[in-house]
Amino acid sequence: MDLATQVNQLIANAPDDPATIAAVQAIAPILLEEAQRYQQTMYYVLQTEDGQWQIITLEERHPPYHQKVVIHAYGSAEMANAHSEGDRQLVVVEMPIIPLLFQLLAADPVDSLIVLEPPDGEQGWEVSRESLLAQVRSTLSLPPNIA
Repeated sequence: MDLATQVNQLIANAPDDPATIAAVQAIAPILLEEAQRYQQTMYYVLQTEDGQWQIITLEERHPPYHQKVVIHAYGSAEMANAHSEGDRQLVVVEMPIIPLLFQLLAADPVDSLIVLEPPDGEQGWEVSRESLLAQVRSTLSLPPNIA
């Protein structure tokens, strides 16, 4: 599914409220610009059986020992399966990149989405939730404390 179709579906699936539809239309270009950085339009995430994303806490090994909570988006189902480490409670779910980025905006306490590209996942990109939110706030003229 191409990016334009994904944007159109995101807008079409917005709640039937003029303010919400206008907000989704306003932030769609931000999501589109971000999505164009990646090699693919579809990625794979690991979810629990009840539909929760698998989140991973990364911790620096040296001072100041910052922690970061991330979600991985894999460029292929094979990569995602390899990273599920045989955990039968995790399922691989294919997701278009635009809705994935949109859901990242509300994924508190997630700090970032790590997009891993095929063939081996060695090349990747980090999408900071906070930087994406800052762009949305700026576009919608929202105060900083609104997620």
